[in-house]
Amino acid sequence: MLEALPTGQPPRLVGPYRLLARLGAGGMGEVHLACRADAPTADPYRMVAVKTVREDLEVDGDFRTRFRREITAARAVNSPYAAALRDADADAAVPWLATEYVPGPSLAEAVTRAGALPVAAVRALGAALARALDSVHRAQVLHRDLKPANVLLGASGPKLIDFGIAQAFEATALTSTGLVVGSPGFMAPEHLVGSRAVVPASDVFCLGAVLAFAASGRGPFHDEEMASIIFRISRADAELSGVPEELRPVVERCLRLDPAERPTAAELVELLGAEVPTAFPWPGGVLSLLAEYGDSARRIGEAAASGAGVADLPTIGPEVPYSPTVAGRRAAAAEPSAPRRRPWGRIAAGAVAVAVLATVGAVVLNREDGTGGQGGQGGSAGATPSGGASSGSRTPTPSAGPVALDHVVQPYGGEGHASDFGRDGSDHKARPAGWSPWAVQVPAGVGPCSLGPEVLVCSGDGGSAVALRAADGTKLWTKPSRGAELQTGAQYPAVVGDVAWMTAHDGLVGYRLSDGKEVARQPGPGGVYAVKGTDLRGDVLYTTYVDSTDMEKPGGLVTAVGLVGGKPKERWRTPVAVFPESPVAAGGQVYVTGGGTVRALDAGTGKETARAQGLDSCFHVVVRAGRVLCPPSGSEGVDVLDARTLRRERTIGQGMRVTVPPAVNSAGVVALIDGERLATYDLKTGAERWSRQLDHDGSSIAFAGDRVLSVSQQSVTSVPVTDPPATLRGADTRSFQAPEGSGAVEGEEFASGVMVAGGAVFISLASGVLVSGYAP
Repeated sequence: MLEALPTGQPPRLVGPYRLLARLGAGGMGEVHLACRADAPTADPYRMVAVKTVREDLEVDGDFRTRFRREITAARAVNSPYAAALRDADADAAVPWLATEYVPGPSLAEAVTRAGALPVAAVRALGAALARALDSVHRAQVLHRDLKPANVLLGASGPKLIDFGIAQAFEATALTSTGLVVGSPGFMAPEHLVGSRAVVPASDVFCLGAVLAFAASGRGPFHDEEMASIIFRISRADAELSGVPEELRPVVERCLRLDPAERPTAAELVELLGAEVPTAFPWPGGVLSLLAEYGDSARRIGEAAASGAGVADLPTIGPEVPYSPTVAGRRAAAAEPSAPRRRPWGRIAAGAVAVAVLATVGAVVLNREDGTGGQGGQGGSAGATPSGGASSGSRTPTPSAGPVALDHVVQPYGGEGHASDFGRDGSDHKARPAGWSPWAVQVPAGVGPCSLGPEVLVCSGDGGSAVALRAADGTKLWTKPSRGAELQTGAQYPAVVGDVAWMTAHDGLVGYRLSDGKEVARQPGPGGVYAVKGTDLRGDVLYTTYVDSTDMEKPGGLVTAVGLVGGKPKERWRTPVAVFPESPVAAGGQVYVTGGGTVRALDAGTGKETARAQGLDSCFHVVVRAGRVLCPPSGSEGVDVLDARTLRRERTIGQGMRVTVPPAVNSAGVVALIDGERLATYDLKTGAERWSRQLDHDGSSIAFAGDRVLSVSQQSVTSVPVTDPPATLRGADTRSFQAPEGSGAVEGEEFASGVMVAGGAVFISLASGVLVSGYAP
């Protein structure tokens, strides 16, 4: 969890780091989220987890020896799947060390909240952790406490953490004679006999238990009584019925009683038969947790970077009552007797262990006091400096603090269809009050949607509609189709005040947002016209219609209807000698494409003010900062026209085959996608800013705060607007996917682009599922 620091105190420094929030605590140590005091940041990937010893404890020579050993062990390991040591000082008045911060849940929390991982994810997880263990063993170090709580899930894969009780192969144990340090349910049989009996194969045994837990949601030695757990471990009596058959042989080999019969870490990589992918195959529920953790850390970092006192922030995250590694204690929300997949977003426990005395020798088990979040990120914060609490028992769910969404968010990001959701797109204060992630089944094909402060209303074919409570997805009302004989697609809801206006071939119908009651109707232009598109600007709805009577002689209409006070009134109607596409209203003009032309109509009168011709493949325009961007469909580059005269100024993105409308933010940055290539340009000069390769084909693009969001298939990926790294992977990209169990089917595309508000995304799937989750 991220726990607020005490109020009314000056910023606390440890070495060169400013502490931002507490991640966890144990008997003798604490772990804090921190950033460099001279470089405040809101980027979680530039933060660190700092472990310190409690200031009220006396630090003697033996204590510092243990702490140095932990630093040495962490420094010796070099693996992309082990948390890297950033800095440390064992000789400081209060010893400390700092490791990279991993903005993600522990494996314990992820499985308990989102359910057991699919086979592909378990294979990739196991291959990554086996590689990490191989690096540990090559460095002549034993981890000795590999458990779900000590595996953090990051965007680029898992990270092994907590070398607090790690030991060099030749080291002499610093614990008292007859004492063994470990965690219940995830210890090797030889570990129970004594710490000097632990060998590299002991870590492999623990990894096998971890993979069994990841694949089934249940530890292989889980039992109600501690004595039973220890007895079962001593006999290697693992319960693996919940582990999928294709994984069971590998797990069984890891859990053999004789260490000599277990594979080495390097051999385990081959047995799992999985290459660690660039884009890690986390299921949707885990990806939502990753976004949740990143969102929480960014909020803390933003407060620090702005000069605000982070001590005044509320505690982020409720305490969770149950842990999959707890033994000898059960809470009301304890794990069921048989593994089952839990609904997405359920709050559950992080890892907690209890200290007990067992009959097989004297075993000291790691203890976590229920306050820890991700303590292991900075090394263990537990009962001793050489072993203790790690990744924890609370989750960084954002607090239900004040929010201020006080306007309607349009599906295309505001005026001019620029797909720019602005700062409100990432500012958590712009969420609907009380929002948390949700997924709801609705009729297939629903979307696009408009978001109000309290209600999300979405359209369907023929003027149909569904309205949901934006905070939790509760269905408020639905409206059937009004007939779709001449309908060419759903138009986004025009929300004005407390009324949502739905357009179909027979005209406009207004429904009260709160209960769906019809409040007014406005007839359309006539039976020969089919609706092509709409755009709302202020309280005026602009609509284009296609004349369907003579397909050889194109023609259509553009209309403007005022929606003041729930009483619609047509203001003007302008015929056009083309089949018009959807209108775009911006800057006092209404832009209409069709027949190789772009027309500008005066928004007040409907009179044509300018026209550009010879743009045969330009179907959708974007208007921003006095310019009209016209992406030729399937052609190279984007034509930039003067918004007043429609004279061509330049072409940007030459060499890019632009297949989706561009996005333009308020700073004049244009984002374009060509298949898997993402590039940004300067709107005024046309100069390229940067170009990067993605790992997917983009189907739409948008801005939200300081991120560029690329949508494809069932995922949304974001990268920094400003100079992202040359190779986009891992920490440089963030992804969102429809959660497992939401009803989404593999391979289906989103029905419409992504809408973002307050760091939350709202997406409709083609199968008829509306999803809202944390923005990447």
